[in-house]
Amino acid sequence: MGRTENEHLIVKKEWDMFQNVKNIGGRADCQDDWETFVIMRLSQLKSWEDNVVESYLNDLVEAEKAERNLVMEKYAYMMEETDPEYYQQICGLLPQIAERTLKMIDKIVDQFMKWEEEVELEYPKVREHGRPAEGIGDSGMVSVRNYLRSELKTYSEHTIIVYLAQIIMYPQKNRYKISLEKMVKAYGYESLEDAEQALK
Repeated sequence: MGRTENEHLIVKKEWDMFQNVKNIGGRADCQDDWETFVIMRLSQLKSWEDNVVESYLNDLVEAEKAERNLVMEKYAYMMEETDPEYYQQICGLLPQIAERTLKMIDKIVDQFMKWEEEVELEYPKVREHGRPAEGIGDSGMVSVRNYLRSELKTYSEHTIIVYLAQIIMYPQKNRYKISLEKMVKAYGYESLEDAEQALK
């Protein structure tokens, strides 16, 4: 399959997993918002190199075979920050991650947060409408750092290796900015600059 087909297959598989996430407070509204889900997930995938897309698609296929729900695992990992007490009750049920993999994840997150800082300075109004960079937002929204780190923990070691490799090879390529630009265009803006001016 081609790049576009792989991206859409990833989103479909993630959506199916998302539908099976059981929330403590009941089904979340975002679980019925297919349009927003597609925009968010495709915007992220568009910032990846082909081999990362292919490797992550394989992760999802293998997860299905093993009856694992990677989206549910991602939200569980987020609770280490958002609900530490509950996380202690469930962390033993989550897959063990090798120390070498965690170190690679931290390198990816550190670079990503540098990119986020660049975008924050250049497009502050656009960023006001997104996740907080760190901590927990006023509305309880999960931070950029926590969301990214939690999602990376669900990737295979191979996907983490190729993901980190793309960052090392192209450190000047701000992938956070690429994702954000794809997102604002999906909402009808011509560019990040256009969105920034419209939001002032």
